[in-house]
Amino acid sequence: MKNIHILTMGSISRCQRAETAITHMIFFIVAIILAMGVITVLSSDVQSIVSSSSVNSKLVAQQMRTDITIVNDPLMVPYDTSGNSYTFYAKNTGRTELTPEFITVLVDGIMVASTNLETELIDGDVVWRPGDVLVLRVIPSPSPLDPGDHRILVVAENGKSGSMSFKT
Repeated sequence: MKNIHILTMGSISRCQRAETAITHMIFFIVAIILAMGVITVLSSDVQSIVSSSSVNSKLVAQQMRTDITIVNDPLMVPYDTSGNSYTFYAKNTGRTELTPEFITVLVDGIMVASTNLETELIDGDVVWRPGDVLVLRVIPSPSPLDPGDHRILVVAENGKSGSMSFKT
């Protein structure tokens, strides 16, 4: 009878070892699956950060190559009494081509509506190339401007701007 008892204990011992091995194997597989999930989430976050950084660096590089200079005489800004408009001349002194229809103009910090702004390139082109002068006919609010000091700000599509203080 002792032999039967020993055999039974031996088979129970082997069964417990197998259960322990299977349990460890299940935990190992679950740990691998969780690690793969974490890696997937982290890699997508890293890719998002890298692409965002790339876009931002391209914008900064474009801004560094863009420059606008207003070339009017600040003491004598042409004023058209029939249209209540002031004429400003802005020169693209940077190294990038700009689109005149995406130009934003502010006079004394107030944005000029597109209906009160007329842009025209002197050479008649549709692209504002480096060295070209853009004619801006602006009807500010209020028009005409009160006598005294004023400021115009011309902003390109990438956020780079040029400004000038002038007197009326």
